[in-house]
Amino acid sequence: MQTRDLAALPKRDVYRILSSLVIPRPIAWVATLDGAGRVNLAPFSSFMGIFGPPMLAMTLGRRRDGSLKDTHRNLRERGEAVVHIADRPLLEALHASGEEVEPEVSEVARLGLATTPSLRVAPPRLIEAPVALECRLNRELDLGPTSTLVLLDVLVAHAAERIYDEALDCADASRWQPVARLASVAGPNYGVLGETLRLGESKLP
Repeated sequence: MQTRDLAALPKRDVYRILSSLVIPRPIAWVATLDGAGRVNLAPFSSFMGIFGPPMLAMTLGRRRDGSLKDTHRNLRERGEAVVHIADRPLLEALHASGEEVEPEVSEVARLGLATTPSLRVAPPRLIEAPVALECRLNRELDLGPTSTLVLLDVLVAHAAERIYDEALDCADASRWQPVARLASVAGPNYGVLGETLRLGESKLP
């Protein structure tokens, strides 16, 4: 058993170790609008769903110069976002959208991704994404000088017909391959959902 005292390590080492252990991590592919109405699109793998009130939580870091990332700034200014979940056919586009570009550059336009209007929020949603969650900013919690926890209320959920089980009225994990983030060492590395196993009833959510 390898043991590391994370409290005694530099931040970079902590991230490398912890991100290689807490896997697989779902990836939030977040669309927001800037003040000029341009669509920003960026992936975040420090992300999870909260199943009391329907909410999402994600951690937003800062740029290397300490300024807010475009997604964070747009959320503060407009308070709305669409969070997508990508599958295997969209992996290359998802990865490419993580490149740092100037704020006035729209990743959606740069990557040639088609969009359609959302129902309750201003940012559009990606037509090809199998899942799109229309969200409104609930609150922020500063975690330190370089990291902020953001909570989003989920207003509307969209799922592609191909992944949905109408009889159960929910998505069927065996029908698609959502992309997950793995370790960041010599990467980033990604995985997709493979074999699914069904056991007996469980009290886990």
